[in-house]
Amino acid sequence: MAHFDTPYGYCVIVCDGMGGHAAGDVASQGAVEAIKHYLQDGKITKLDAASSLYNAIEFANYKLREMVQQNPEFTGMGTTCVMVLISKTEMHMAYAGDSRVYLVRDKRIKQLSKDHSTIQHLIDTGILTEEEAKVSEKRNQITKAIGIFEKVGPTVTKVPFMLKYNDRILLCSDGLTGHAESIEILDIINDNSDVQVASMKLIEKANLNGGTDNITVQVIQYTGSSSANRTRRPLKRILIAGAIILIIAALGFAAYMKWGFTIKHEPIMNDTIQTSGKIKT
Repeated sequence: MAHFDTPYGYCVIVCDGMGGHAAGDVASQGAVEAIKHYLQDGKITKLDAASSLYNAIEFANYKLREMVQQNPEFTGMGTTCVMVLISKTEMHMAYAGDSRVYLVRDKRIKQLSKDHSTIQHLIDTGILTEEEAKVSEKRNQITKAIGIFEKVGPTVTKVPFMLKYNDRILLCSDGLTGHAESIEILDIINDNSDVQVASMKLIEKANLNGGTDNITVQVIQYTGSSSANRTRRPLKRILIAGAIILIIAALGFAAYMKWGFTIKHEPIMNDTIQTSGKIKT
């Protein structure tokens, strides 16, 4: 896992070396390093964020396959990948495999990613239910990964998610989701405002529930200004300006009353009075 700054915004990433395959740790670390190198390369900043995330994963795939050619003992290695890129109030997301992204907002949890796995396909087509999928022998089969196929074809959000103040984003490997239900994850994140503590509690929960796989967790708390907050700021300035104008008007009226200026009253036509009344109303 890693988190680092890029010309596009702040990047957070989790890669999970494929269990049962050669050199999964080499694959996950190599993918993180390749993605970081690509995104921090100033030569590619002309691309939009979504295209850059897509290309970064394909670049990592190329580098891992190159490593296998140079080191035949790494044959068969691969890794999942899930990453987010946050810039101001916008969050882009890209992923391949069954590592996940969750959003916790207003005490609720929502899975933003969708597993690239055989099980997910069987659920989508109605062949298996969610409960049946949990005990299926195919639950560890993934359909996309870095380093395995010639092309990855990751999923990338073309339209960014708009973040709100105090949103929390969870990136994790299936070592967490395989041993902790969504409601357990939600309770831990809601009960622990410190992201470091929340991360450790999530890992503890997965281990207590079995812990048969690697568990990688990153929790982000968004403390920037949401788009809603930004729209309220101009309104706040308008209200302040209006209050100042009213104060000045009140002071002027008080001065007028104190020094006793007189005004010569002119007769007013009835239709003018009616029109004025409508405007006032």
